[in-house]
Amino acid sequence: MTTFLDTAKQSAKLILIPVSAIQAARKLLTRLRFRHANLAVLTHVLATVDAAGITLAVTDLNHWLETRIPATINPDAHARFLLPAAALEAAVRADKKSTVRVETSSTADRPVIKLTVTCGGMPVESVYQPEPVKEFPERPTLAGQTTPVPKETMQALQKVAPCASTDVARYVFNGVLFSPNDGGTLIATNERVLAVAPARFAGREFILPNAAVKVLGFPDFAARDAAIMQPEVSDKDADKPHVQFRSGPHTLIARTIEGDYPNYRKVIPHEFLADATIPETHRPSVISWLKSLDSKSTTVRLTWETPGHLTLTHWDSGTAQATIKVPVSVSGEEQPPAISFGPRYLAEALAIGATLRLIDEMSPGMTTAAGSSGNGPFCVIMPRRFADETAEEIPDNPTPPTE
Repeated sequence: MTTFLDTAKQSAKLILIPVSAIQAARKLLTRLRFRHANLAVLTHVLATVDAAGITLAVTDLNHWLETRIPATINPDAHARFLLPAAALEAAVRADKKSTVRVETSSTADRPVIKLTVTCGGMPVESVYQPEPVKEFPERPTLAGQTTPVPKETMQALQKVAPCASTDVARYVFNGVLFSPNDGGTLIATNERVLAVAPARFAGREFILPNAAVKVLGFPDFAARDAAIMQPEVSDKDADKPHVQFRSGPHTLIARTIEGDYPNYRKVIPHEFLADATIPETHRPSVISWLKSLDSKSTTVRLTWETPGHLTLTHWDSGTAQATIKVPVSVSGEEQPPAISFGPRYLAEALAIGATLRLIDEMSPGMTTAAGSSGNGPFCVIMPRRFADETAEEIPDNPTPPTE
């Protein structure tokens, strides 16, 4: 009987990979939407085999994401091949603590991958003919100084990230600004909220796109110190700037967003008349309720009729739909003003901090961590305007926080 490898014994290779390693790699790699690429070759995973294991990599042309996993290779030699996304999905369905068996070969015109996994105690075999490995894009090459990035910066990145815009018309806001100013700062805005957090990193200012920020939210990136590399200014690819993050076995290379980030400082309030702090025991519930109201047509009105309590009233098309009361600690020179916000934006702001700082019903508010001395993360939030307590909404046209 002719076996799978008889047709190409000279190039055949057998690779054994723990299924747990494949599962962990898939969780990271699928943070990049490579499976939805328009080019067939980009829907594959590049496997680079060496004596120490395997590097799995994916790309969408703007990002390159790779991770190292252990493997047993026979024969022990270097090789490169592509693994279709369907093969990766089949591999992760294997029984826990089992081993994924990958056999590589080729026909006269195409490479061939045979995958054997154990499902329910039974071996399941599948055969794939991936795209030729030579069609896969080359890994971006960066040359520059590598500097450390503490895990606190990686965690702060995920704190401000939800406030970044997804509006392609304002592409420069479709990411997080890394600024070396003020000792290092992260900034994100969608023109309704502006999130700022202190961050330690060395290098030039750049804007990291949302897709890259999502990758860096993977627990392994956020739970340990990382390293960052920016190419030299004189690099021949300076017109297509990249930045590299490395954390343990994982590496992300991302093309940064080009453009001038507007001056965000001029809209940050510096004096407030009243502060109101929501207890931590209530904050998650308030955020969850606000997110359930998420719609462009909804508004939440904040009033303070009951001493020691904040009343939040949901307005939709001029009708009060729901009201909740939350205990708060109030401080400042005056009673907090009645003010209105979009529920989604208020949820994003309260996720940054539990203390809401206000001036009047027309000025931007700010959230900070309870008891913050002003050096921690904060979020500026633009109000919505109402004519009176009947919630007749005035056309919404505030000054955006970054113009």
